[in-house]
Amino acid sequence: MTTLFPLLRLPRLALISVFQQMEPIDLIAFSLLSNRARLLSKTSCLTATSINIVAKTHTLDIDIVLRDGKRLFILLCAENHTDFMGVLVDNKTAVWRILGLSTAELIHRILDVTNRESIQEVQFYEPESFDALPILATLPHIEQIYISRDCNEVFVHKIFEMLSKMTSNIDMYQDGFENLEEFQKVLMLNMNSITINVLMVRDPTRFRLSLDDLIICNAVHLHLLGVRVDVKTLNRFFKLWKKNKSNPRLEHLNFITFEEVSPDVLLKGLSVIKMPPTTTRTFRVADYPNSRCKEKVMTGGLDVIRSDGTRATLEVEAMPGISFVEFYVWM
Repeated sequence: MTTLFPLLRLPRLALISVFQQMEPIDLIAFSLLSNRARLLSKTSCLTATSINIVAKTHTLDIDIVLRDGKRLFILLCAENHTDFMGVLVDNKTAVWRILGLSTAELIHRILDVTNRESIQEVQFYEPESFDALPILATLPHIEQIYISRDCNEVFVHKIFEMLSKMTSNIDMYQDGFENLEEFQKVLMLNMNSITINVLMVRDPTRFRLSLDDLIICNAVHLHLLGVRVDVKTLNRFFKLWKKNKSNPRLEHLNFITFEEVSPDVLLKGLSVIKMPPTTTRTFRVADYPNSRCKEKVMTGGLDVIRSDGTRATLEVEAMPGISFVEFYVWM
């Protein structure tokens, strides 16, 4: 006859020692048993460096990277109508009974036991994953949202309606937008970073960003990758920045285009100061550094002085078929 081990009756120090001998996936499983087990499992010192979620039709794929580099994959139903969850670890698949917990409760328990206060990134690839939004809306914070070009405009609008206040960084495609007003609503969000990608960079029918679009953008970091912006519009935007009449939060503008950018037209009337090539400076990100917002060491550059004395540096590299414009504000 097997004698049951009174695990929950152990003193806290002894329980921590037991937790240290358990596999991470077993600790997560233990946390699902009861509220008391959830609270006790938080003392296990299990730490995830990142948790990413991919929202698919009817499912949420959770990718957990632990401090020791080990990875766990958990598959959850996004519609809260299943009694089971799938787990993949070390290329072995298991199915757990989840004891009546909702999908939202499962995610929160995973955050608790792995000592994470936020999800690093949520990725949307399928427009049919509407059912995931109410669940994701219960999360404390999502550091970045990635929206693929397969998500239609209606779905993108729903994503921002439900999740925009929970995230700091947005990475998305412009291709799906036919309504300019809806696209402008995205630019107006108070984000740390907004990254706009374009897949059909040679499509002449896609709309250009206007001067008004650039002015209404409230992001600290704005990345325009393949977006159509006229070089004269950029020139006018930088002139407004000099007069302190554009986005006061802007610290970094990154513009990559597959159209011709004339440095002479871009810099006309800006009164830039060409810094010696021996000048070396490090641009540091003031807020949370997502994958596109990292510090950069630069040499030389073209300095622009704003009316309040704030200094910024322009880097322009125009090559056949592609041009790069970087704008750094020294805060």
